[in-house]
Order: sequence, then structure tokens, then C-alpha cells
Amino acid sequence: MIEHYSAKCIDSMRQWIAQQTRMLEQEIIEHKAKEMQQEIDKEILWGMLKELGWHRVMIDPFRNNQHAVDIVIWLEDHCQGSYERHGRDFIFENDQDAVNFILKWT
Repeated sequence: MIEHYSAKCIDSMRQWIAQQTRMLEQEIIEHKAKEMQQEIDKEILWGMLKELGWHRVMIDPFRNNQHAVDIVIWLEDHCQGSYERHGRDFIFENDQDAVNFILKWT
């Protein structure tokens, strides 16, 4: 099928594909770099919070989406102090909030 195209056309297609590949690779690299930077920033911030007495808790993977929703609702209804979450990783300002969370969800 490719023999129906001129050498110039084929070369032009190859150049276009190479350019698109480079652009896609750059997009992927930038996306991954941003993800890594966000994770580093979170770890630095959470490390500082731990030094201030906050309590970090990581739970097992969520069983399903409803499980994750149930946890978010529980956090809103039961936590007295501030807290942060990132996936299944949580950090609590209040000791009792951390203990109650552990008792409920681990």
C-alpha cells in the first residue's frame, strides 16, 4: 500500500510521525515531572506537619469507590481537628481523630 505514495510524501509522513512522537514523549515527561513534584511537595509538607505533632495513617487499598466515599463522609462527620488526605494516606492534627480513624478504618 505504501508503494502508491511518492518518496517525498513518505519522507514527509515520517517526519510528521517523528515530530508527533517527540511532542507526545515531552507531554508524558512533563506530566510525570509534575506528578513527582506534587508528591515531593506533599511529603515535605506532611513531614513538617508530623514534626508539629500531626499523626499520619495509611490504610489498606479501598475495596471500591463506595468505601472511599464512606471514609470521606466519616472524616467530615467525625473529625474535630484538621486533616489532609491523599489517596489512602491520611494525616490528622488531632490525636483522638487519628485514633478514632484507625479504630474505624484499619
